[in-house]
Amino acid sequence: MSHRLLGRLGGSSLKFLIVGDTVDPQLYDHFRRDRFPDSIDAILSVGDLPPWYLSYLTSVFNAPLYYVRGNHDDSFDQNPPEFGCDIHGRVISFKGLTLVGFEGAMFHQHQSAVRYTEGQMKMIWRKTAWRFLLGRKIDIVLTHAPPFGIHDAEDQCHKGFLTFSKIIFKYRPR
Repeated sequence: MSHRLLGRLGGSSLKFLIVGDTVDPQLYDHFRRDRFPDSIDAILSVGDLPPWYLSYLTSVFNAPLYYVRGNHDDSFDQNPPEFGCDIHGRVISFKGLTLVGFEGAMFHQHQSAVRYTEGQMKMIWRKTAWRFLLGRKIDIVLTHAPPFGIHDAEDQCHKGFLTFSKIIFKYRPR
């Protein structure tokens, strides 16, 4: 999926390739550059993709990669994507836009999963939130898990975080 967003500085249009969860054959096995005539300004990954695939996308599109890990991305500690920037718990500025990222899923029983309790995610946000006290805007909130109440499933690892819902309600990212 690609998405256009206007940068805050100068109003220029930015184009993002947003990927997550599944290696897309049209971007890998059956890739044709002519299907993507416009340049991509950046790649945003919401997680659960292998590091080699993210590195591949970065090199094919010659674009920076900003990512958060999904709950199945426990190998990233030893083998992160090349040329990528992990934005978990960080505030990143990119061409006039402000991005905030949160990795993982709601805490569940799989020991190797990237997982957090609601309280842990709230603390990660609190360490970041001070940057927005003076009216700074958030343009993109990049997460693996959804906000609470949006596409929640019955199992714990597919429930959303209330922290994300509160961030979105308060800061109204684009």
